[in-house]
Amino acid sequence: MTKEEELHIIEQVKTGETNLFSKLIIFHSSKVLSLVKGIVGNSQDAEDIAQEVFVKAYFSISKFRGESSFSTWLFRIAYNMSISNLRTKKREKSSSAGDLSSIEDNSLYQSEEKERKEEMFKSLYNAIDQLEAKERFIILAFYKYDKSIKEISEITGMSESNVKVKLHRIKKQLNKMIEKNKSLCYG
Repeated sequence: MTKEEELHIIEQVKTGETNLFSKLIIFHSSKVLSLVKGIVGNSQDAEDIAQEVFVKAYFSISKFRGESSFSTWLFRIAYNMSISNLRTKKREKSSSAGDLSSIEDNSLYQSEEKERKEEMFKSLYNAIDQLEAKERFIILAFYKYDKSIKEISEITGMSESNVKVKLHRIKKQLNKMIEKNKSLCYG
């Protein structure tokens, strides 16, 4: 779906053709679900929150002004609802571990190369799992969802320079965590 098609659908939804909102859900649902799962770390909670995100977006569509892309606006809702869910869970003292291990390797590497690559991804995702929820969001939004610094800034409410600094620190932190894990595993 092009940006123009998306904006046209949004305008139609705003004028009363609410059944067209399902096209937006279909187009964005897998990304929203994956993003939320990356933040909250629990598949069941992620599905519930993702549904709530679309309900909130539907009832708030009149507030969408088109200053950012619809996906950025939607990601902001998803981010805020996910962080809010984590705060609630933290208060209930029932936080759960993340499940970011859903990565597919479709390439035809030889078995040793494939195993080495799988071990690298496992190590990376284990390190990402150990990050705070906001840090996980920043690194995943930038690298997995190709969100720009500006878009991450809009989603999180942080300044662009703060996002850059956080991104740099998170990358350094991940490198240290991976190196520490290597030294524990190999010697």
